[in-house]
Amino acid sequence: MNNVDMIWKKRLVEYNQELRKYLRYMFNDHLLFVLIFALGGGAYTYNQWVQTLDKDFPAALIMAICLAILVSLSPIYTFLREADAVYLLPLEQKMNQYFQKSVWISLLFQSYTLLIVLAAFMPMYVKVTGEGFSTFFKWLLLLIILKGWNLFVKWSILKNQEKEVHTVDFIIRLLLNGVLLYFLFNDADIWISGITMVIMLGYFIYFYRVGMKKSIKWDLLISLEEQRMLLFYRLANMFTDVPKLKGRIHRRKLLDPVVNLVSYGQPQTYNFLFVRSIIRTSEYFGLIFRLTSVSIILMLVVDSLLFSLFIALLFIYLTGFQLLPLYKRYDMKIWTSIYPVSENIKEKSFQNVVKVVLLSQSILISLGFWIKGEWAGGVICLFVSALFSLLFSHMYLPSRTKKWKTSEN
Repeated sequence: MNNVDMIWKKRLVEYNQELRKYLRYMFNDHLLFVLIFALGGGAYTYNQWVQTLDKDFPAALIMAICLAILVSLSPIYTFLREADAVYLLPLEQKMNQYFQKSVWISLLFQSYTLLIVLAAFMPMYVKVTGEGFSTFFKWLLLLIILKGWNLFVKWSILKNQEKEVHTVDFIIRLLLNGVLLYFLFNDADIWISGITMVIMLGYFIYFYRVGMKKSIKWDLLISLEEQRMLLFYRLANMFTDVPKLKGRIHRRKLLDPVVNLVSYGQPQTYNFLFVRSIIRTSEYFGLIFRLTSVSIILMLVVDSLLFSLFIALLFIYLTGFQLLPLYKRYDMKIWTSIYPVSENIKEKSFQNVVKVVLLSQSILISLGFWIKGEWAGGVICLFVSALFSLLFSHMYLPSRTKKWKTSEN
């Protein structure tokens, strides 16, 4: 048992060290500066919108749906590794306490997210229902209890290998969570909520007893843990190089005409390499696609021109900033060191490729205005976004590459 406790403590310490290492790069001065402005602008716009709500607004339904999804998505942080399926298998009978701690630490970490999301919903809830902000602690306690219920049920379900069981379980938990939260937020009769709670209790007891008769599915737990960490590494890779992340390569034959736009010649060596990397590598192409899609959707929803411009510049900045690791992506590859081109050509190629990406993104973001029929707003957005893209490419990027070269020397 002492060995199991030592393994748990060591894994938890290593996990926290891994988080701190990458969070230090993710929340750097530049990003914090952008986040402060983004949160400030978002909070102001949200507050103005809340003031326009009346008592008929479906705040209870919106909160129930969003929070039900949040509590139903309950990954368990087991900190398992691929070799554990071999080396920890003989200790399976002594691992109960290890996995109980995994569930509780998962509840602790995920409770922070519940706190933040509930705090964001409270102004809307108070405005529509007339309740005081003092109810925040009551709802927070309820959500933490619900999250605990979901985690313990999820642990029992994880002793089933079949994917269909996991899918059905998630749907059932999502429905039960949503129904209970809607009844409580809507101040329904206590007996209705009580019936839902009894059903949830019976659901937990049934799968708890079934799970006691089944063994641990090591391969499934290790796979889920690897997927969970992969999501974090992909996020961290937007800000710094992550050696543990193995990007996926996709052919994307439909985008070959884009690659063919790069002219043939020695000065175009890195242009071809960077363009090919962006199109074929999942982290860069997916990054650009997601940020551009979200920004277009926001352009369609937001009515304020100034706030729309802020959103456009924010997403262009995030795209450009998260493309920075591309510059050093191939530094450790021996074949790039024998390219018969100078470092200056590499720098210029990187600036040009990023510039084209950001200018293309500026055009696509401006489409949000033109789809709404706001032609003047679209022209203004395109002009401001394109100007920002040029300044980012010709002023910010050279300063970053110069800093990298200085640190290497």
